[in-house]
Amino acid sequence: MPGGELGPFLQHERGQKFGAGQLIDILLGKDTEKVKQFRHEQLSVFGIGTELKDTEWRGVIRQLLALRLLTVEGDDGTLVLAEESGVVLGRRREVMMRREPERARSKSSGGKKAAAADLPAEAAPVFERLRTWRAGVAKEQGVPVYVIFHDATLRQIATDLPGTLAELGTISGIGENKLAKYGEGVLDALVGE
Repeated sequence: MPGGELGPFLQHERGQKFGAGQLIDILLGKDTEKVKQFRHEQLSVFGIGTELKDTEWRGVIRQLLALRLLTVEGDDGTLVLAEESGVVLGRRREVMMRREPERARSKSSGGKKAAAADLPAEAAPVFERLRTWRAGVAKEQGVPVYVIFHDATLRQIATDLPGTLAELGTISGIGENKLAKYGEGVLDALVGE
């Protein structure tokens, strides 16, 4: 795993907190709004991870979490170096990683069709819009999409079409925290903004 500024970066050197998505964007050298906003293109580790794809970096992060070299802090999926990671970053311990095989595309696209097939025809495009919104939020936060909302919750939202936060709060899978955190975004996605 890259050393240099990565350790201090994960330790919130500037009081900033970021998840896996942002870290991967930095390692891949992606020119995103968030990268520009926080001037991450100036980090010495910016763009040094292009030998792996986005999905492969996610596999590395999963392995580092499993090895307890990284931990997740808070509900927003912030990555934090674990105490044991100092030995690895100081190159006093080597960590072997397995390369995960690429997943078949057809499997995931088949799941999308099956998830939308359970819906009335008018709800299917709304469901897909909600899934797109959820994917963007999950990437921004560096968490899996199901942490935001499960498909079942999105299906119910697409079917019921709540117009207010109060109505949205009655849907299964949406508690007070998720309502406060994501409610406005869901309502915006429902109207297609």
